[in-house]
Amino acid sequence: MNQFNDSFERCINDPLFLDQFYEIFLASSAEVGAMFIDTEMGTQKAMLMTSLVYMSEAHPDFLSSIAEKHNKSHLNIKPYFYALWLDSLIAAAKSIDPLFDGNTEKLWRVHIRSHHEHPFASIVNTDSYRT
Repeated sequence: MNQFNDSFERCINDPLFLDQFYEIFLASSAEVGAMFIDTEMGTQKAMLMTSLVYMSEAHPDFLSSIAEKHNKSHLNIKPYFYALWLDSLIAAAKSIDPLFDGNTEKLWRVHIRSHHEHPFASIVNTDSYRT
């Protein structure tokens, strides 16, 4: 777990990390890019940083509130965006962390999924997205 924590610290302490993430994420899908057209990116980056820190510390109540905000009744974030989000986060971490390797990637994926899929499971595993 120290390898993940060290990598995470290197990434969140690099001022280019969130810029790199959003560059990758917004380019991952025209639909994703369109969702952020009128977004104030400074505020968005601050919210993401807060979320990542809470996620790294496993705050389930906070993460559940994020899931609620992203569900169909609120921001209507499609479940398949989660894979794009995670892949973009990993790609940004690879580009920032000079010690990032295959094992580090596995640790990132395991850690983020274990703390991120809990709230998103309530989004992905509902019939509310079926039309």
